[in-house]
Amino acid sequence: MKKRNINIDLIKCIAIFSVISVHFFLNTEFYKVKIIGSNLYLGVFLRTVFMVCVPLFIIATGYLMKNKSLNRKYYYGIFKVLIIYLLCVLLYLFYNSIINGTAFNIKYIIKKILAFNTGYSWYVEMYLGLFLIIPFINLIYNDLKSKKHKQLLLLTMLIMTSFQGIYNSKYLLIPDWWINIYPLTYYFIGCYLREYKIHLNKYLNIFYFVLVIALSGIINICFSHDKLFVWGIHNDWGSIFNVLSSSLLFIFILNLNLDKIPIILKKIITRISELSLGIYLTSSIVDNLLYSHCFKGIIHFSINGYLGIVPFILIISTCLSVIIHFIYELIDKYILKRILLKLNYL
Repeated sequence: MKKRNINIDLIKCIAIFSVISVHFFLNTEFYKVKIIGSNLYLGVFLRTVFMVCVPLFIIATGYLMKNKSLNRKYYYGIFKVLIIYLLCVLLYLFYNSIINGTAFNIKYIIKKILAFNTGYSWYVEMYLGLFLIIPFINLIYNDLKSKKHKQLLLLTMLIMTSFQGIYNSKYLLIPDWWINIYPLTYYFIGCYLREYKIHLNKYLNIFYFVLVIALSGIINICFSHDKLFVWGIHNDWGSIFNVLSSSLLFIFILNLNLDKIPIILKKIITRISELSLGIYLTSSIVDNLLYSHCFKGIIHFSINGYLGIVPFILIISTCLSVIIHFIYELIDKYILKRILLKLNYL
């Protein structure tokens, strides 16, 4: 069995914690109040930090899947994502029926599954498309003959998807039609980091990361000061600031020596990494329960509120994900693999 990369597992753990943290801003009054005062300014900086969540996941995908090729075994991997997604959608609909009184039937279930609009399932919709084209975009990347050519590919992707965050904030200076293909930018960054093993002095790495966060946070405050938070091209998922912060954080964690950390901690990191998709999807249920019901009318954005609720959501979502993955493993072992073996697929 191939040895797991504990550094990548740690990156996924940080990414899933950041996802839940970003959703804290979504589910409180952060986007409904004017950005003014030290509490809201700190919130802007924290949100800026946690926007590394989705980029870290996609960079990790590029890092891990750089050498995947077109074959039957590769496509078998999509079943895990699909089954976990389906189980989470069914759980969400069941929760909605019990807690929110939402009625549903087979037609409604199918519609919700295909719409990818249940909870936070937009990421699955994006990932499925990325998964399908990975063998082909790997051909593009791996067939480039030199490091310079690969750097040119990265630069081209950054121009198409990320630099607009600087130049187009006020005026349209760079065409921005292609900004929504930012997942490919992050994927190619992951491929590049896998191949060339970039090392930075850890203190310099931290300095660059803090500098990018500070610059991005200041820009966010300038755009949103004394008005509702402005979500725009300068701070969206593909913005150059998120590219830089997530890449620097990825490099920093990737180069950490984690050999001496306790075995029990390694097991926890590995397990949370394995459960990350289920945690991501089931966290929408926990968010709805806590923000809309348990704390309805009293929840508001505050740092103390963040410290009190986000770890709690992570714990509950992890427990739900354990159940979801257990059911998936049963389906995979006793149903999926038997069907595929009969079809001579495996």
